[in-house]
Amino acid sequence: MSLGDYTLTFPIWVEFGNGSSENIGSIVDSQGWEKALIVTDQGILDAGLVDGIRTSLTAEGIEYATYDGVEPNPTAGMVDEATELLESEGCDFIVSVGGGSSIDVGKGASLMATNPGEIADYEVTSAEEVMEEPIENHPLPLVTVPTTAGTGSEVDYWAVITDEEREFKMALGQSPLYPGGPYLGAEISLVDPALTETLPPRQTAATGFDAFSHALENHVSSARPPLVEPLTKHVMGLVSEHLPAAYEDGEMAAREQMMFGSHVAGICENFAGFGAIHSLAETTGGMYPEIPHGEAIAAYTPAVMRYNIEAVPGRYAEVAEAMDVDVSGLFDEAAAMEAVDAVEDLIDRVDLPSSLRELGVAEDDLPAIAEKSLDTIEIHDNPRDADADDLLDIARDAY
Repeated sequence: MSLGDYTLTFPIWVEFGNGSSENIGSIVDSQGWEKALIVTDQGILDAGLVDGIRTSLTAEGIEYATYDGVEPNPTAGMVDEATELLESEGCDFIVSVGGGSSIDVGKGASLMATNPGEIADYEVTSAEEVMEEPIENHPLPLVTVPTTAGTGSEVDYWAVITDEEREFKMALGQSPLYPGGPYLGAEISLVDPALTETLPPRQTAATGFDAFSHALENHVSSARPPLVEPLTKHVMGLVSEHLPAAYEDGEMAAREQMMFGSHVAGICENFAGFGAIHSLAETTGGMYPEIPHGEAIAAYTPAVMRYNIEAVPGRYAEVAEAMDVDVSGLFDEAAAMEAVDAVEDLIDRVDLPSSLRELGVAEDDLPAIAEKSLDTIEIHDNPRDADADDLLDIARDAY
């Protein structure tokens, strides 16, 4: 069987390890950048997670301004505010410190600092649109410093920004389409597990399960290249083993493993697609911005797995194996169902919601969620074709 063709491009300098975020000053100084816009949220500031970064920048004579208006499920308005502050302060690079929301706002501001129009002009809904190179100018240099072990956004070429008028999460993204080409992502990523030490249990669980879902959907994606298969398996094993300890005890060894797993999953996101889990969860988050992304992901995951199994039972059997489930002697379909049970057990163990009802989603909204999900880019790489009726069935199963 042919392995299939793929292109590997990863132009991001990564430093992983406890304390790596405090190397930012010397690294930035080596690039000749002079003034940063730090993009973060008030909670990150209050927790002191930006202090070491500011100290390191100051020690190298690098100035900074701070945008702290990021909130969960970030909006186009937040990108506009950050871009305006960046321009008024004369910043020549961005440092995003936080979870996926802060990193995505930083990506949006870096894009709009050098490209015309509005952020909505760069929404992509298909792989074909990505290949049309909507981003023509190199975005402003971006440094990402994640403080959650979840999104992998620090090293991927994607951002998700909510269009408030449509109540819809837009996907923005572009990998380098030729050597040295513009892309939506960081130039430098400092992945410091120590910054997750104070993350509360609920956010630890939600962001950690999001990392698991990235590896899961990448693994079964119709667009999966062979490159990611060993990586996605490894991540699913790491998360299923270490997320409960990170959630229950907050122990640093487990948090370090979770940060590594999230980070590797983020790299895989650049080369493999997602599917109905993210399509439905992001659509739901656009309509219900108060719902944390990882919790919506948890509510949909088992239902989507049950729907997809008939298309790729062997890949879901591999999910069970990655989670250390003994499936010896089982046919693929039976082994795949063991994977669903294992995922439901993981969700239960870290006290994540197991239904949309628990999240406060109105049952009357399920048809609109299903219909809107067809407009997302993620749905195109689901391993089993799904129309609005199919997605509605999945949503009802998740309800």
